Amino acid sequence: MHRVVSTVFLPLASLLWMQGVVADVVSDIDAIIDSPKTPAAIWGVRIEESKTGKVLYSRNGDSPFVPASVAKLVTTATALERLGSDYTFTTHLQFPHKTIPLNGVIRGDIHIIGGGDPTLGTAEGAVGRSFLKSWAKRMVKEGVKRIDGDIVGIDDIFIDEPLGKGWAWDDENYAFSAQSSGLTIHGGTVGYRIDRNRKQSLKKSQIHLYPDTDYMSVEIKRSGESRQVQIGREHGTNNFVVEVPKKMRRNPEMSGKVTVDNPTAYTATLFKEALESAGIKVGGKAVDRDQNSATAENSGLVWTHHSSPLKNILPLANKRSINLVAEHLLRATGIKRNKSGEVVNPGSVERGLNEVRRFMGKRKIKPYRYSQVDGSGLSRYNLLRPADLVKVLRFMDSHPQSRVFRKSLSRAGHDGTLRYRFHDTALQGRVWGKTGTLSSVRGIAGYLKSKKGRELTFSILVNNYASGSRKIRNRIDRILLKAAHWADK
Repeated sequence: MHRVVSTVFLPLASLLWMQGVVADVVSDIDAIIDSPKTPAAIWGVRIEESKTGKVLYSRNGDSPFVPASVAKLVTTATALERLGSDYTFTTHLQFPHKTIPLNGVIRGDIHIIGGGDPTLGTAEGAVGRSFLKSWAKRMVKEGVKRIDGDIVGIDDIFIDEPLGKGWAWDDENYAFSAQSSGLTIHGGTVGYRIDRNRKQSLKKSQIHLYPDTDYMSVEIKRSGESRQVQIGREHGTNNFVVEVPKKMRRNPEMSGKVTVDNPTAYTATLFKEALESAGIKVGGKAVDRDQNSATAENSGLVWTHHSSPLKNILPLANKRSINLVAEHLLRATGIKRNKSGEVVNPGSVERGLNEVRRFMGKRKIKPYRYSQVDGSGLSRYNLLRPADLVKVLRFMDSHPQSRVFRKSLSRAGHDGTLRYRFHDTALQGRVWGKTGTLSSVRGIAGYLKSKKGRELTFSILVNNYASGSRKIRNRIDRILLKAAHWADK
């Protein structure tokens, strides 16, 4: 009798002890969330054991929240499954002749045909920032001396939808709101630097654009409404405006990026300028084919540029949280091709979202449970539930490309948007996640591995707070530390 009682009693004691531990962690997390210092914040939290799916903690886990950039997890997971890790974006340069004429004179238009590559001409691109210059140098090497025609940008791989639904109009200047296009370069932006100035006046010679291009004009305005220099681009134009306050005594050196209007025409212009800098005369203009219906089709020689594979591009969306990359991935998933690889239907937001719905449907996540209107999470019309994000993450953890997906996420204390979080804690190097931030929105979702190797999958979304983003972030970190402490018991 003694031995029978002991074999029953010990598992029961263990179970009761474990229930007590879970109750303690629930109580501790409740206390963090219910802090009187963040009374207006609405929290959505879901933490599960990765292997079993057992729910460790849930607070509004089945309620929809604005996810901000955490929505990129759904976009990138869909793109990885739909396109594959080795998918590349292709950009073509097409000539009007089958071969380069012996006299070096090209009679007709040169076409740059975009493939939706969001990394073209960026430091992360396959040829880096010198992409167009490399093509210009190659043309010189091939003997091209003059082009009697236009430089035509073609962006037909995507339907023209430059901005997302519900994006704030007053964000259009900022790099995070760059316009999407089937043909874009430098992330659809121009860099700027304004020299430090100790006088009341500011001269155009003190304003520098990168690349140095005629596509963007510079205007200095006097304003009495602010004591600080205001920088922006006039809506619907490529006029870079610097507003100098009348009472300004001096300004520090300033630098940053501003978006361009019509990235397709921008790319064509930069290529024309690169050709001219290389010594090739261009008789025509740089144009977007959509703005010039008279442009004829070319059927001549084609040069092709391939982007880095998708597995190298995903971290730009997840680690770096570059909105343009996520938007192009969404559109690319919606491209329909025939068996020979020709585009039948161009990519679009709606076609990309159809692929998202298919992906979510396979995870048994019904359309009524979420709302996704863009690829980046910049729109406040997006709504996701923490429980559904955890479901997506757990699926991707068992996906054949799980390593590619996890490597695309930020790692605590190491890189991306988690580089400066969890330093000198039990979670340094042990959290892989995607963060999200908008005004009064903060979130993170991903994976957590305890020191003993136990893994949790989590999603934390916080909306409607007015107490300061840092306070919310600190509470999120404390919640994850509590969960890790529980996992090690």
